Amino acid sequence: MVSIVVLKFFHYISLFLAGGLGVGNALLFKNHQKAKLPPAAPVQKTMMTMARLGLCAIIILWITGIPLTYHVYGTFALGWAFHLKLLGATSLLVAISFLNIHLSMCAKVGKPANPKFMTLLPFVLRASLAFVLLGIAFLTSVS
Repeated sequence: MVSIVVLKFFHYISLFLAGGLGVGNALLFKNHQKAKLPPAAPVQKTMMTMARLGLCAIIILWITGIPLTYHVYGTFALGWAFHLKLLGATSLLVAISFLNIHLSMCAKVGKPANPKFMTLLPFVLRASLAFVLLGIAFLTSVS
């Protein structure tokens, strides 16, 4: 019981952290895009830090989610809703990882992030989150 509570605590903390960082980064980018100004160096550094923290939060979600599933349900064969949730979580992990790689490469050459990629990324992240939330909603509502 204690291990489940500890895992859930870190799972929820990382969920809130990942969500907040994602929203913050998206707002920073969108406001700079609307102003047609590249982010200043300190803002770019902040965005990079937020992307790295977001990746750490997603990794912690996976690290805590796998044992939570095992301890609570005893199996990973939980039906289509669980697999929808995993699809969303996997695409989130891939997108955030790719964002971190892209931002690192841009920082090394001193260029701003690719606007096309940064415009597409929020759509992918929102769709992934929608899959995760729908999967959770169905999984926890149906007996």
